[in-house]
Order: sequence, then C-alpha cells, then structure tokens
Amino acid sequence: MFGNIALIVIIVIVAAFLLWILFSSIAIIHTGEVGIVERLGVYVKTMEPGFHIVLPIIYRITEVVNMKQIPMRVAEQEVITKDNVVVKISETLKYHITDVNAYVYKNKDSVTSMVQDTRAALRGIIGNMDLNDVLNGTETINRSLFEQLSEVTAGYGLNVDRANIDSVEVDHDIQESMNKLLRASREKEANIMQAEGFKQAAIAKAEGGKQSAILEAEGNKQTQILEAEGRAQSQRLLYEAIRDQINSVNEALVHNTDAYLQYKNLEAMEKVAEGKNNTIVMPTAALDSLGKIPAIKQLWDQPKAAPDIKSNPAPKKL
Repeated sequence: MFGNIALIVIIVIVAAFLLWILFSSIAIIHTGEVGIVERLGVYVKTMEPGFHIVLPIIYRITEVVNMKQIPMRVAEQEVITKDNVVVKISETLKYHITDVNAYVYKNKDSVTSMVQDTRAALRGIIGNMDLNDVLNGTETINRSLFEQLSEVTAGYGLNVDRANIDSVEVDHDIQESMNKLLRASREKEANIMQAEGFKQAAIAKAEGGKQSAILEAEGNKQTQILEAEGRAQSQRLLYEAIRDQINSVNEALVHNTDAYLQYKNLEAMEKVAEGKNNTIVMPTAALDSLGKIPAIKQLWDQPKAAPDIKSNPAPKKL
C-alpha cells in the first residue's frame, strides 16, 4: 500500500519536472528585441525575434534587450553660465542600442553612463556661454551636445539620435532684471527707428525739393533757350530781308545808276517847284538829259502851267 503511494508520488514529481523542463526550454523573442543566451555564465549568442528552444540549467536567457528607439527625460540640473548666472536646464534624449554585446558586457549600466556624460557635456557647453547666448542659442546647444554624445556613447553600444533642451529657467530676480533690460532695449530700438523714419522723411523731402528746383531750373533754361532761339531766328529773318532788299537795290543801281539819279533829281525838283514863288534854273544839258527819261518826256508833251525856270545860258519853260 505504502509502496504504491510512493511510486505514484515519484511519477508525479518526475512528470512535473519534465513539464518544467519543457516549458522552460521554450523562448519567444518579440519583434524589436533580442535575447542574450549564456551557457553556465558565458555569453554564447544573441537570439533574434521568433520562437526558440533553450535547454534549461545549462543554457539561460539572461536578458532581453530592447532595440527600439527609447525616449528618456534627463533630470533637471543647475548650470552656471560664463557670466556667473545659475540656470536650470531640462532636457530629453532619444537613443537606441547598436551593439548588444558592448551594451550588456562592456559597461555595467550604459544608460546611466550616457546620462552622466550628457550632464557633464551640458555643463561644459553652457559654462562657455553668456546668459543671452544660452537663452537664444538652444539650437546651438543641442547640436554641440549631440556631437559630443555621439562620440562618447559609441563605446557603450548606444547611439544618441537626438538631444533636446526642453526649457531654460533663471532666478526670478534675474528674470525681472532681464525683462527691464529687454523693455529698455525695445524702447531704444523704437526711438532709433522713429528717429530713422524722421531722418528718411527729411531726406526724402529735401531730395524732392532738390529735384523740383532742378526741374524748374531746367524748365526755365529750356524756355530761355527757346526764346533766344526765337529771337535769333526773327533777327536772322529780318537781316535776310534787309540783305535781300539791299541786294535788290544794289543790283538795280548797277544796271540803272544814271536813270536812278536823274529820277531822284526830278523828285527833288518837283518838291521845290510846288511853291508858287519858286523859280528853278537848270542848265540846258540837264534839261536835255531829263528829256531822255520816258516819264519826263510825257510830262513835257502834256500842256500845263509850269513855274518859270531860267536856264543858263538858254532857259526853257516847263
């Protein structure tokens, strides 16, 4: 009776042990993860995602490593700037594991080491910057921090994908002083811009007056030029008319000089003869020459009363 009971107990124990071994041998690695397999404490291999059989006791999966990108917030820290101002910096990191063996076996805690290096690098970067540069240069800080971490954390089997400064806070008194300085700077800039506007307006007004005066002077100049050209043209035409008249007279005189002189003598004699008591005495030769003029000949042929003209030596009556 007791022997049967002991046999049943042994069978149950063996079955339970076999079931434990069976279930312990089954390993499922999910996507984005890898398993670290050791044999009696010695690294053997890295298991990829999927279904695996691992003999218990001898082989053991010591750690499942997440290969996905991991976001992490770094604890806020106080940093002193180059101009001795204390600022509180809050930052975040994004990283992923690149070398499982280095991540697990070459550093006791690679993530903690990465955080420590991040805080130290941030102190060095901000310690060489003034407060204004820190407040206005977060992108520069992020870039410098990323470059430094990429070089350091490669030995930990990690790769920092992004380093980002979330916030920069300063003491309340310093913040108030900065606000006053900022307001004063803005008022100064506003005054400068206003003065610059007045200056530009005055320059534009003066330039406009200058251009107007130039245009007016140019207009007056053109008017005077046109008037002078008109007067010159008028004088030229007048002089040409007089010249033409003189040329005509000269030309007539060249061909009819004697007749012209005789005609002028006749005109003078006629004016003298208009008086009732005037007596004209002319030489016979002159009267003979007057008779050669056709107009005078016609006058002689017409009978009319004429003043007494005594000629010397033989007078004739007209």
